Amino acid sequence: MTTAHASIRSAFHELTLTLLGLFEVYGADPALVEHAADEIESILRRHLGAPAGPPGAKGKLALERLLDELEAAQASAPNPQTAH
Repeated sequence: MTTAHASIRSAFHELTLTLLGLFEVYGADPALVEHAADEIESILRRHLGAPAGPPGAKGKLALERLLDELEAAQASAPNPQTAH
C-alpha cells in the first residue's frame, strides 16, 4: 500500500468512526445513515481503485463493515519503519 493510500484509508477510518458516533448520539434517520454509508464507500473505493465490498450491508451496518475493512487493511499493511 502506498503512503498516499495509507493516508486516505486513515482519513476515511477517522471519518467513519466519527460519523458512527454522531449518528448514534443524535439518533440519525436510517435513510441518512444509509445514504452516507453508500457515498463514503463509493468515494473511497473510486479513489483507491478498490473493488466493491460485499453486498447486503445497509446503513450503520455498512459503515461498520467499511470500518472493519479499513482496520483490516491497516493491520495488514507493512510498517514503513520496518520495511526496508
